[in-house]
Amino acid sequence: MNRISILLLILCTYLVSPGFSQNLNPTSRHDTWTAHRFRRNSGPGQMAHSLRMLIPRLPASATSAAIQTACPPEAQTLGAVCGYVKVPLDREHLGRAKIQIYFELYSHSNPDAAESAILANPGGPGPATTFYRGLALSIFEQNLDVHDLLLIDDRGRGLSTTIECEELQHGTAPFDQAEADCAAQLGAVASRFGTGDIAQDTDAVRAALGYDKVDYFGASYGGEDVTAYATRFGEHLRSIVLHAPMGTPSLEAFAFEMYRTHAVPRMVRLDCLRSPTCSPDHPNPGTELDWLIGSIQAHPLEGDAYDANGNLVHVRIDGGALLFLIADPTGNFTSTGELLAAAESLRRGDTRPLLRLGAEGIIPLVMDYGDPTIASQGALYATQCVDAYEPWDWSDLVSERKKEYTEAILQLPPDYFAPFSRASATSLLFSTMTQCLWWQKPTPSSPVAPPHAMYPHVPTLVLDGDMDTGVPLEQSRKVAELFPDSTFVPVAGAGHGGTVFSQCGGNLNSQFIETLQVGDIGCTLSPEIVAPAVGRFPLQAAAASPAEIDPDGKNEIAARERKVVTVAVATALDALQRTTIGSGNGVGLRAGTFETSFDDNGNQNTTLTNCVFSNDVTVNGSVLWGADRSLLADLNVSGSGTAGGFLHVEGTWQTPGPVGMFKVSGVLGGRNVAVLVPEA
Repeated sequence: MNRISILLLILCTYLVSPGFSQNLNPTSRHDTWTAHRFRRNSGPGQMAHSLRMLIPRLPASATSAAIQTACPPEAQTLGAVCGYVKVPLDREHLGRAKIQIYFELYSHSNPDAAESAILANPGGPGPATTFYRGLALSIFEQNLDVHDLLLIDDRGRGLSTTIECEELQHGTAPFDQAEADCAAQLGAVASRFGTGDIAQDTDAVRAALGYDKVDYFGASYGGEDVTAYATRFGEHLRSIVLHAPMGTPSLEAFAFEMYRTHAVPRMVRLDCLRSPTCSPDHPNPGTELDWLIGSIQAHPLEGDAYDANGNLVHVRIDGGALLFLIADPTGNFTSTGELLAAAESLRRGDTRPLLRLGAEGIIPLVMDYGDPTIASQGALYATQCVDAYEPWDWSDLVSERKKEYTEAILQLPPDYFAPFSRASATSLLFSTMTQCLWWQKPTPSSPVAPPHAMYPHVPTLVLDGDMDTGVPLEQSRKVAELFPDSTFVPVAGAGHGGTVFSQCGGNLNSQFIETLQVGDIGCTLSPEIVAPAVGRFPLQAAAASPAEIDPDGKNEIAARERKVVTVAVATALDALQRTTIGSGNGVGLRAGTFETSFDDNGNQNTTLTNCVFSNDVTVNGSVLWGADRSLLADLNVSGSGTAGGFLHVEGTWQTPGPVGMFKVSGVLGGRNVAVLVPEA
């Protein structure tokens, strides 16, 4: 919620990788549609093919208030009809300026009239909804026979009168100055970008297009959009689908930070417990996590490390940075799965694994966020800061606000943000509330929910993952309780937004929109994919766990070389994990490099050159990760910790279902290898 990533670059990375991530990328909290890798064989291309056969047109029910306009090339390719509706910028002064609210409409394929429009909001605040048109079409593909898909850029975002604040958007000034200057740039209308105003814009578009009913889908901060709409225009809702939704319980002072910090131990514990690689080495994950947090809060860690793209960066991990790193996991829980092993390494004096996680996952607050029409930092704060209940008086000077804020923090119980300190949870890096100190709210904003709000009796499905620290289960459940006809469904193994992209969550989405019934939720009871994790980062191969002997093979190597096998496989997977969160080219944990290429079928090939995971074992070779998630690796092994040789690895990686075993064959020290290593 406090940062929007360099979205175009990240999205392009996701679309070309065969990986599948189930949690928020490190630079964005509530933009769930960019937080996932998307399978090439289920991307928007199939839908685009069918949509090109349609003639884009406004529905016959549209009024003159809907003004058709030329589509961006990407939307035109996908068969959209594009337009805008003019609305007042300030509804308290209707005679003043108007702004254009941009929309894209994707028509259903059935020749009969649409049953409804699916109105989708991916979260944020800040990003343009229409930028994710391809992903939206893929998510709702099964419904587009009888339902239209309507994407609306909220005011201040995308093509709806974008807020562009140079300093805040491109990181050209300190954050406090940049935020204050952005608010000053907006002036009297700085209060007019709250979600209450957005709901009224949304209904203006609905009415202009002539839809009586919509199915409103909201993910993450999109839950605020749905809440604002439902409490004002509930009569126009056919159904509601929410994934990890924020809502009015999230807006209370310090509530958002509290829920997230409390969810961290569960995520770390479940991630390790479900991994056969992590769980044997970390039987007490809560105790280990407490030690790490206490150690870093007392003695911050500082040093240099390579990020996932192979760039050497300076890292400082204090309590706030550690909380950000854990609560906003990278990749498919890459940072989570390595955290406890990195903590144990730190305890032993080896700082490299934890510093690397910091380099990969701690994103500075001040940076260049790129094109504001893709994601506007000004719009993020213009919505976020006026929606929430801040513990200060907006009419006060910033110096007075800081005093009021500090006093409010001191009134909280010492363990309010357990297992983190109050200082860590309210740090500028982590706390969205702290980040609003320099904003301005010249006039009262239109609240998310009006006073004495009534929530409509509408079929409502709410899903959230049991490993979500973006909007945790406890927070989503409180939002669900506000909707009288809601069904809350926890999803095992899913992180923030992971319920949207899993096959299970996608099927529940489609089924609910079609039938208005939740149906069988058996698929939510166990993780669809068990995230890979790490048990240890051994400095020497002798400190590794030995691979298991394959009972179906003819193994001749003893425990020493079976430990080398474990290290060699870990070296390959360590590089592969970096490809899921970076460009595909990077640096090994302790030495070496890797490079990645893709073929036309979506298969990924990663080449390792002198990669070192443990200091006395060097690995060269290649890893082929197929679009079907199969894995084949051929590795040459050398170094002082091994007699050397070659290994062939077969199995699957990040595949749905129970965790299997890699079958490893080859020769080490002139002896045949036939062993097994867990796939996660």
